[in-house]
Amino acid sequence: MKGEELRTQREAKGLSQSEFAVWLNGRLQRRYDKQKISRWENDAERIPAAVDALMTREIAGPEPERLGGPALVVVVANQKGGCAKTVSAVNIASALALSGYSTMLIDCDPQANATQHLGIDSYTMETEGKTLYYVMHGDLELDDILVTVPESGLRVAPSSIRLAETEVELGKEAGGDFIMKEKIAAAKRSFDFIVIDTPPNIGELTKNAMVAAHTAIIPCQTEKFSLLGMAFLLENVAKIRRRMNTALGVLGIVPTIFKQRERNDREVLEQIQEQYGPHLRVFDPVPKASVYAQATSVGRAAVEAMPDVAGAAVYRDVASALVEERTARIKEVDRVA
Repeated sequence: MKGEELRTQREAKGLSQSEFAVWLNGRLQRRYDKQKISRWENDAERIPAAVDALMTREIAGPEPERLGGPALVVVVANQKGGCAKTVSAVNIASALALSGYSTMLIDCDPQANATQHLGIDSYTMETEGKTLYYVMHGDLELDDILVTVPESGLRVAPSSIRLAETEVELGKEAGGDFIMKEKIAAAKRSFDFIVIDTPPNIGELTKNAMVAAHTAIIPCQTEKFSLLGMAFLLENVAKIRRRMNTALGVLGIVPTIFKQRERNDREVLEQIQEQYGPHLRVFDPVPKASVYAQATSVGRAAVEAMPDVAGAAVYRDVASALVEERTARIKEVDRVA
């Protein structure tokens, strides 16, 4: 969006620059001021993606299916490390938030990579006693620990290394498999989407996330070891669906770190499509790109900081598919009711 377009929309609302800043702040939870609006309108500063998305939706008109809850709970899982699982979770959640959906990202990994990826200091959060560990142990509610990412409006439930203690304790506690589901129950009424990033294993924390979720997204690096682990992961999803969460589905597979010039990558991508394509949605591959590491180093999501980066369109496609999934589930509930 150009500055002139933004000015035209502001004037159509009959708002001064100061009034427009207040209007934006109320919808995006920001602290914009008149000077910031002026710089945008004069093309002296780039209009943030969140503002661009909001104003684009204003032109399109209201979306009746957006209800501000109930949330679609999404688990991003793969037991293999190094498959861009956290990068995928962060960018999918950010894409939803940038599209104006109230979105929470829960970092359920003791490594706290998603927390750090978005510029949140996990050590500081742990020192202040405001991480997922304290929610899982009943000391706090999710609302007590949420941190807002300024650029996107995404709300993050941070993690820390102490969450590793919970991994052991959940297996010993009666009803331990259902704690995450219990903890997000209230949040489901006020968020559109809750995205859960999980550890690179099928342990108690990952199981908790799957029991709480409506659908799963599986990032899979286009290399043979990742492909070999896919069947095992899907078996675990099926077990949880049978035994503990009949609502759990699989939205699809996101091939990641794809190198078009590498024969092995092309062959593995073809195998993923042939083996799983008839039954599951296989999204276009996210190519290997150094900008994802660069975005992480500055505490930003690539889809927000560099919206035209290779692969960003794939993450936006996944976000759109989640919107469709949520809408379909809400309509089904309404139909049954």
